[in-house]
Amino acid sequence: MDRKKENSEELFRKVWRVLKGEEEAGSDGEVREVVERMFRVAEMPALEEDRVWAQVERRIGKNGKRRGWGRVMRYAAAVTVPLWGVAAGYLLWSGWQGSRQEVAAYVRPQNAVVLTLASGERVALDRKHTGDFLVTEAVSIRQDSSRGLAYESRGEQATELQYNVLDVPVATEYRLVMEDGTVVYLNADSRLKYPEVFTGGERKVYLEGEAYFEVAKDEACPFAVVAGGVEVRVLGTHFNVNAYPEKHQVTTTLVEGKVEVSSGKRHAVLSPGVQAVASEQGMKLQEVDVREYVGWKDGLFVFSRMPLEEIMRQVYRWYGVQAVFFSEEVRRMTFTGVINKAMSAEELFQVIEKVVHVRFTMGKDNRVVITPK
Repeated sequence: MDRKKENSEELFRKVWRVLKGEEEAGSDGEVREVVERMFRVAEMPALEEDRVWAQVERRIGKNGKRRGWGRVMRYAAAVTVPLWGVAAGYLLWSGWQGSRQEVAAYVRPQNAVVLTLASGERVALDRKHTGDFLVTEAVSIRQDSSRGLAYESRGEQATELQYNVLDVPVATEYRLVMEDGTVVYLNADSRLKYPEVFTGGERKVYLEGEAYFEVAKDEACPFAVVAGGVEVRVLGTHFNVNAYPEKHQVTTTLVEGKVEVSSGKRHAVLSPGVQAVASEQGMKLQEVDVREYVGWKDGLFVFSRMPLEEIMRQVYRWYGVQAVFFSEEVRRMTFTGVINKAMSAEELFQVIEKVVHVRFTMGKDNRVVITPK
């Protein structure tokens, strides 16, 4: 390898480590220059991105091109999401060095996940419920230490469907392993209604909110998700369904396999990387980068030119913080970034403040006022 290429690759690795939060740019002028250019792209119109990216690529070599990032992933095997699309403003570190605004204390909600049994009994799934804590005629139900619930068949044939309901509150996520082996990751502020044991010729569940499904394959018994008047039918596949009621639409994003989406008289078969958005106005299909829509499952916020209004909806679901916008203009301001959800709410706000010309001020009752700088 020639010296110039070797230096470019080393610079690229340094930039990557800074973006992951493993080290600071410090006094390394080259690294600081590249990172600062990347942040500035987030504030620029789309037509300006190519010009700035060309400058960034000249500094770090061809390994820094927007698509692929293949070589760098060998140095970041532990990272679940690469810097895809536009790298600018993609903030993966766990904090930001620099001036910080002092804000009122934030208190994270501590609500428990609640399981409602077919009998109507409600069980708060706190830490005391570990191991096989509940046994019915058909299944044993176990909660493990990783915040997950698993159903295991006891071999008894169910004569009728017995539905359970899992309510996941704001500020938490939960994993469910169903009796057939299907794995469901439930996002915050979501509800899933499902049978203890599937019977008959289909497996059907009902969703409010958002969930990622890894469906166990069973060609004789198709799996279906019903959400907001939309039905998604599969045999065995991985997909995400977003059906929060305030959005007035159901978004199905296919990661792997094939699904059929039905809404009224409209039907569409999706292939991987395709998304269906169903609403009263119809159904729209579009190709997407699926990582932008399933990053939440891997502990990441993924914002791609997202308005602050939508960002704060996600912030509310994860942190329980209600936004008060100073103006419609502030509500429409956009941010691009990938942020670790292990950050505190205050740290997330400080990161956004570095890129967007707004200020976050915490008030009482976990409310934050967002004003222009």
